[in-house]
Amino acid sequence: MENIHTIWLDDKSVHGIIKVHDSIFEFLFHPIVFDEIRGEFQIINKLWYTTYHGAREYFRSPTNAYYVAGRMKIHIERELPQHISSGHLINA
Repeated sequence: MENIHTIWLDDKSVHGIIKVHDSIFEFLFHPIVFDEIRGEFQIINKLWYTTYHGAREYFRSPTNAYYVAGRMKIHIERELPQHISSGHLINA
């Protein structure tokens, strides 16, 4: 997928954050989750944040059903066995 700058995934490679280029804010940060049915990562609820820490706080909310296992680590898209869907990106 073009426009992706950086990908962070948790220890189980199920939840993460992607940093994508944006025409207005320069970069947007989306919380993502692996959808086992589709076999690809999806942006959670079409959410976007202007900072990594904003997106990371999403996973720390006690009312959130999604949680991160371990620490987020940077991954390279071409090394991921899963696909990241671009269908839900805003301003891509």
